[in-house]
Amino acid sequence: MGRRARGRAQVATSARPPKQSEPTEPSPRSRQRLDPVRRTLAAYLGAALALGTLTLAGILVLGGTLGPLITLAVVTVAAGLVHRAATARLAGARLTDEDRMMQTMAGGMLVLSVVLAAAGAVVAALA
Repeated sequence: MGRRARGRAQVATSARPPKQSEPTEPSPRSRQRLDPVRRTLAAYLGAALALGTLTLAGILVLGGTLGPLITLAVVTVAAGLVHRAATARLAGARLTDEDRMMQTMAGGMLVLSVVLAAAGAVVAALA
């Protein structure tokens, strides 16, 4: 490519109109605020995750025959309380498909925690 061609390329690119600015982002303050339904679902999912971690820790830390049974009792009661609190706060709220998916994920995680604690209790009782 010679000098002449380079000069034309520069002229052609400089003749283009300037790019429009990107759309403005929402202010940091408005990004931090979630609507009450999403805030409740986030807390519900976080509590379910914490309960799952507590289940694994209880099975690993508490030994003997009674340890897994205590873990099962604590996890079952805590899962019931978390589920009851979340459904009470979400009663009557309009949920989108994403909200329902998050609610199902949190409920499934609670169920898996209880099933894991029950399996640990059964294995400890049989051993």
